[in-house]
Amino acid sequence: MARRVVLFVLGGVLLVIGVLAAISGGALMALFGSNDTLYSGLQQVSTPTRALVSPASSIHDTSGVQTVFGSVRLRITATPAGAGQHIFLGVGPASAVNRYLSGVSHDVATDVSVTPFRLTLARHGGTATPAPPGSQSFWVAKASGNHPTLTWTVTSGSYRVVVMNADAAAPVAFAGGLDLTVPHLFATGIGLLIGGIVLILIAIALIVLGARARPRPQSRPIPDLGAGR
Repeated sequence: MARRVVLFVLGGVLLVIGVLAAISGGALMALFGSNDTLYSGLQQVSTPTRALVSPASSIHDTSGVQTVFGSVRLRITATPAGAGQHIFLGVGPASAVNRYLSGVSHDVATDVSVTPFRLTLARHGGTATPAPPGSQSFWVAKASGNHPTLTWTVTSGSYRVVVMNADAAAPVAFAGGLDLTVPHLFATGIGLLIGGIVLILIAIALIVLGARARPRPQSRPIPDLGAGR
């Protein structure tokens, strides 16, 4: 009986782990594809304020990811909704961005979902007029124009992504896309999927063995035939 219980428990644990690993691997492969890149697709984004900003916690302490997978790359493209407008894209230290936008009306993206795309914004009011973003020296990566493309190798630290009109005017409206490339993620997904399938097969084998195992017959005491003499 004890052997059957051990086989059933071990098989059940491996089955759960295998299923989770296989699902995770399949999800990574589906989301990032063979080029290790997650695409948001082209999305229409707008704010009546002067800037659209990512939360400071969205890019923070990536040293562990960089060590395991390599350089993570963020790529953002934008096309202004109005003719003749220029869009500014920038990545800057959170503290510097906060100082720059202090007292300036802006929206912070509190929640971003890529597939499907969903953007939740939190309004920060203000009446100050900032200097044009391109004139600031704190940006670690920036691009501007009528169809700017920003590419940044993600660095460990606390940073914020900022989208504004190049002249810092409101409102800001554009069609934008975001690509996140994480090296070796597709291969990791394949490994998880294969490993999960192997664990599932082992779990099934253990459960079958447990079902076929017969309990040992209980030994009965041999009667003492000479007891009645």
